Amino acid sequence: MALAESPFRVAHRGDWPGPITFRRGWSRADARPWNATSLDASLRLVRGGSAFLGACAGELLGLGASSVLSPPLPTSARSPWREAGFTPFIDLALMRKALDTPSPGPNHLVVAADDIARDELLAIDAAAFDRFWRFDIHGLSEAIEATGRSSILIIRDGDGHPAGFAVIGYGSAISYLQRVAVHPRWHGQGMGRSLVRVAARKARTAGAQVMLLNTQFDNRSAIGLYESEGFVLLPDALALLRCEA
Repeated sequence: MALAESPFRVAHRGDWPGPITFRRGWSRADARPWNATSLDASLRLVRGGSAFLGACAGELLGLGASSVLSPPLPTSARSPWREAGFTPFIDLALMRKALDTPSPGPNHLVVAADDIARDELLAIDAAAFDRFWRFDIHGLSEAIEATGRSSILIIRDGDGHPAGFAVIGYGSAISYLQRVAVHPRWHGQGMGRSLVRVAARKARTAGAQVMLLNTQFDNRSAIGLYESEGFVLLPDALALLRCEA
C-alpha cells in the first residue's frame, strides 16, 4: 500500500542513511537503516499516533529509503501503523518459556562478555543469518540496549575466538532472548542449545518469571531447538509491517 502524502510535518535530527530521531511536540520516533545490506528503514515509535507515524514514514521514503519497516508487533499494537499506511509483511513466531524451574546445565563453557568488541559479534551474525536478517552495528546496539539491563554471552572455539553468542535483555518479570547466533562452522555441536540454557538460567537468577523470543516461522531448526528447551509457541504471532512509496 502506497503512503499518501501527508501535510503533517515533523522535525528530524540525523542524516540518512544513519540513525534519525523524529519529533513533533510530544511525539517521537527513532529510525535507522534496517541493516548494512538493505536500503529499507527500521522505524520505532516511542510515542505518538498514526498521523505522526505516517509523516515519519513519508520523510524516510523521501530521504531515499526503499521501504519502512515496523518493529515486530503484536496484533494489539498494529492499529496506528495500519492507519498510517503500513501493511503486513512478515509474520514472526513468538515463543515463551516459564522459568519456574532451572534449565539443564550447558554442554559448553558459556561466559558473560559484555565488553567484547561488537565487530566480533557482527562477524558471527553475518555468517549465521541471511542478508535480510543480519544485524549491523545499529541493530546489534538496539538489541543490547532495548532493556534497562542486558548481558552478552559467548562460547569460544579451541583457539579462543568467539564461536557463538547470545544477547539477553532483562525486565522485572520478563526477560528477552534478543539474539542467538552460532558461526556455521560450529553448527551441529550443540552450542546454540548451551547458549539458550545459560541465557534462561541467568534470566531466572535475575528474577524473571518467563523468557520471550521471536524468530521466523520458516526457521524450523531454531523453533525445534527452542521447543526442546521448553519454549512454547504463543497463539498471537508478531508481525513486521511495511510501508512503501
